[in-house]
Amino acid sequence: MLLQVKNLAVSFSSIYGNTDVLEDVSIEINKGEIVGVVGESGSGKSVTALSILGLLDKNANVTKGEILYKGKNLLPLSEKELGYLRGKEIGMVFQEPMAALNPTMKIGKQVSNVIRKHRKLNKKKSKEMTIDALRDVQIYNPEDVYHKYPFQLSGGMLQRVVIALAMSSPPELLIADEPTTALDVTIQAEILKMMKDLSNTKDTSIMLITHDLGVVANICDRVYVMYGGKIVEKGTTEEVLYHSEHPYTKGLIESLPEGKPADEPLKILQGESFNPRNRPKGCVFYDRCPIRTDKCIVAPKMNQLNAEHNVACWEAGKNARNKEPMQTI
Repeated sequence: MLLQVKNLAVSFSSIYGNTDVLEDVSIEINKGEIVGVVGESGSGKSVTALSILGLLDKNANVTKGEILYKGKNLLPLSEKELGYLRGKEIGMVFQEPMAALNPTMKIGKQVSNVIRKHRKLNKKKSKEMTIDALRDVQIYNPEDVYHKYPFQLSGGMLQRVVIALAMSSPPELLIADEPTTALDVTIQAEILKMMKDLSNTKDTSIMLITHDLGVVANICDRVYVMYGGKIVEKGTTEEVLYHSEHPYTKGLIESLPEGKPADEPLKILQGESFNPRNRPKGCVFYDRCPIRTDKCIVAPKMNQLNAEHNVACWEAGKNARNKEPMQTI
């Protein structure tokens, strides 16, 4: 097991008091696999990723749990110890590439600085490795891009540069937070294929954070569905997306336009988005659930439906399994 997030709980302090944003989040990632963490904005996906990297804001407090990387708990580590792991063993791809790059520094220097930091190489060798890293992410004419500034590149090219930056060591674990959100569908598909190829060739595990189930269906081996700071369903991609049991997961799938007639209105999740300051006492999805019962005032535990599928819902397993697989992008 490469990474184990065990019963993680995080709260944010503010003038209104402490607000719980994660509750008992547990995620496992094996060597060489791609794991998706999916959910709408505010579900806790990015907070989980930042917890792993030790990059939470100062007002955030980890109140419970462990984050084990190769069996070692990352939470007690100093900033210096975490800094060694970041980039060298754990890479990060952020949603907005311009926010991850220095606009006043040429691309080549930014990538080579990371390589030199973690590999202790001279300038000539680090330049060669930087050009190789840019070529690995399918950047045409990397020698030319090496001398360009970020503003001279397109969004798709910038995202490739950020991935090259994160993969330059290469890391054993890559955390990608919505890496294709701002890109058009064609470029998105290219980036996803490239990430999958890099995972295969470099044996890098990927934790892919997204709200897009089509992306998960295309690239992920397993998936965790988050809502309200909790894992509500988990398992292999085929089980969770094709045979979903949690009403939240079903709602996400039914809201997708793929595979539906053009004149058929899309289904939407009813109710207001989750508010962490107004957390239900029972099931975290209680306020929006179309099948809730009186039993749901008690929070359900994660129930194992089979060896490849777990769900936190009292009604799980009572209905017939979905017959048709969801359409992918």
